[in-house]
Amino acid sequence: MSEKNLKEKSVGVRLRLSALLFDWLFICVYLFGLFVVMITFYLVVIGEIPEFSHLQSQLVAMITTIIPISIIFSVMEGTGNYASWGKKKNQLVVTYRFHPAKGSLIRNVLKFLPWQLGHMSTIYGIYNGYDSLFPMICLVLSLSLAVSYILMGIFRKDGRHLADLMAGSQVIKR
Repeated sequence: MSEKNLKEKSVGVRLRLSALLFDWLFICVYLFGLFVVMITFYLVVIGEIPEFSHLQSQLVAMITTIIPISIIFSVMEGTGNYASWGKKKNQLVVTYRFHPAKGSLIRNVLKFLPWQLGHMSTIYGIYNGYDSLFPMICLVLSLSLAVSYILMGIFRKDGRHLADLMAGSQVIKR
């Protein structure tokens, strides 16, 4: 698709935010299901909720939330309909300048990076206190990335944020 056609099909902020809301609901359903499965496993199989070390908590958060969600969204946006659940609901699609699977993986790893940095900051703070540099750096990076994604999506004419630029992707109307 030519640059002119992409600009003509670029998506407004309202549609992107609506898609984001539906995707957030999708993630909440996943997290609630994960919570039910894990609590059931802990109480039925182990008999109690185990205590985790700092490193174990970091790994559990990453392995059960960030990695699966990044993979799920990468598959949804990099194959088939090229749209997450929220984008499908809003008649949007992700286009890629190069290889869709690779671009989708790059896009979603970067898109969910603020979430991972937030986990790292919070978990570190819970175990070691928030008065050291590491949780503050992670928190500032997390919030800075999230805010920059939102502001870029609002103020760029093509609606692309940093993850889109790095992945060579753009969200357009179907």
